[in-house]
Amino acid sequence: MSIVRTSTLVLGAVLSLSALAVAAAETTASAAALADSSPQVHTARGSVKFVDASTLVIHQISPYSGRNMTFVMRPSTEREGDLKAGSTVIVRYENEPDHRVATVVEVEDAKVPPHTSPSH
Repeated sequence: MSIVRTSTLVLGAVLSLSALAVAAAETTASAAALADSSPQVHTARGSVKFVDASTLVIHQISPYSGRNMTFVMRPSTEREGDLKAGSTVIVRYENEPDHRVATVVEVEDAKVPPHTSPSH
């Protein structure tokens, strides 16, 4: 009787561990699939060459200096600041198969140094 009881306990433990392993594998697979489905956001900084309601073209300052980049602007694109030709902007965007989609366009404020009085 004690052998049957021990065998039953061992079999129950093995089945429990197997069920936990399967659940952990499913959770890991679900997390990996979720991570793969979220779009990757990139950042570019540059001077605005052209802008209208649906398009933004910048002359890039970083990370690829001297290159023009074109972005699609959607109604959902967040626009921060006075966006116009000549403004320096930071663009956060996602790559889609045929184009780059701007998610946030932020105009960099002109940094004015604080007023200092001359030293005597």
